[in-house]
Amino acid sequence: MSCSLDLPLGPSCRDPSLEADLQARLDAGHRIIAVGDVHGHLATFRALLHRLQLNPEDRVVCLGDLIDRGPDSAGLISLVRSDPRIVCIKGNHEHMAVQSITAEGNVELWQPWLQRGGKSTWGSYIVRAQGDLWQAKSNFFNDAMWMDNLPTQIVLDGVRLVHAGYDPRMPLDAQGEKELLWIRKRWFQHDKPVDPARMVVFGHSTTTKVGKCAGEVAFSSFKLDDERPAWVAMDVGAYNHVAPGIAALDIKTQRVIKQTTLRSERWFEYGNTVKSNTKKPQRWKQEGNRREAFIAEHYGLAALRMATRKEHVAELKAKRRLRMAGVVLEQEDVPHSAFHRRSRNDDDATLTQEGGALDWVHNGQRIRKGPGTEADRSPPHLPGPTGFRVHHRTKMNVKARSSFDHTSSPWARPRRSQKS
Repeated sequence: MSCSLDLPLGPSCRDPSLEADLQARLDAGHRIIAVGDVHGHLATFRALLHRLQLNPEDRVVCLGDLIDRGPDSAGLISLVRSDPRIVCIKGNHEHMAVQSITAEGNVELWQPWLQRGGKSTWGSYIVRAQGDLWQAKSNFFNDAMWMDNLPTQIVLDGVRLVHAGYDPRMPLDAQGEKELLWIRKRWFQHDKPVDPARMVVFGHSTTTKVGKCAGEVAFSSFKLDDERPAWVAMDVGAYNHVAPGIAALDIKTQRVIKQTTLRSERWFEYGNTVKSNTKKPQRWKQEGNRREAFIAEHYGLAALRMATRKEHVAELKAKRRLRMAGVVLEQEDVPHSAFHRRSRNDDDATLTQEGGALDWVHNGQRIRKGPGTEADRSPPHLPGPTGFRVHHRTKMNVKARSSFDHTSSPWARPRRSQKS
């Protein structure tokens, strides 16, 4: 039920001004939409926002666990913080990530967090900073301070929004982070409403555990006096292998909108199988039992290496297309100066060097920029019969052919003996 980690567990934290704003928008007829655990699936979350067709006065409430597991937690936090239509409450994964900030204000990665999905989050910060460790730490520190100040629950007139749930044995006002961020079975296996006047919307526990249908929002079998379900489980599992996606619920109409996890973010379907005797592949059976996106490998360095390789391949393809179009990029002798540019005529390609970066310019247009990946920058060759000669075969007369000594040729075949 409770968190088994050695974590500082504080009391509940609410934001009265946020709750008043959301309630006023509900009373005015605007939509308040609750979204389950996103877990770093930025592209899928963007697709869900597009599907929701939000108005400027609508609000989306993320039920915690924005980070970890998925491919781009850093980008997801950046999107949430920059969009005023999106608000968020704290989840247990945000709670663990904050433990990486020391009392002196330093970033020291907390190992229990890294073992539970934090590697992919930290890797995404390194990739976003393009390998700059200082910038990655600075961005993570800023986001961690934001996550630490998130409320742990939102209580409106007819609904409670919380990450994990409530302990039915305790008064609602006495529950803190231990219950609101970490509780599981004791909460959703209870058969009575904990608040007769409010529907509880929560995430944290995937609906494969709460309900019977994987990938679908789960509703409680018992209801409130107004015939609404006592609770709604929203974590349909962005990486559940069966029907992965992110679900949204309009808390007024109880309409459910689900966005299936995009194919580009289905990291759990690639490289996570091992050979087995059965035809069905076994998931999650890889070294270290890692359950995170590929960006977690070597804290994002493997993803940076792959991005560099893709850039190199794209550069080679672009050069090949230029050669097919007849554009010849010739290398000039460039002095070791901060900036040098020499143009021969309008039809020739010139080379520009600025701060060590090489730019090919053709007809006044820059073709490429950057340090490049070729070692010697040798001038490319156009395709065509320029590297070999064509020899024409002439007919030999019978006399010359008979006088030709086949045995003198190194490619001559041995003659077979003819029977008389």
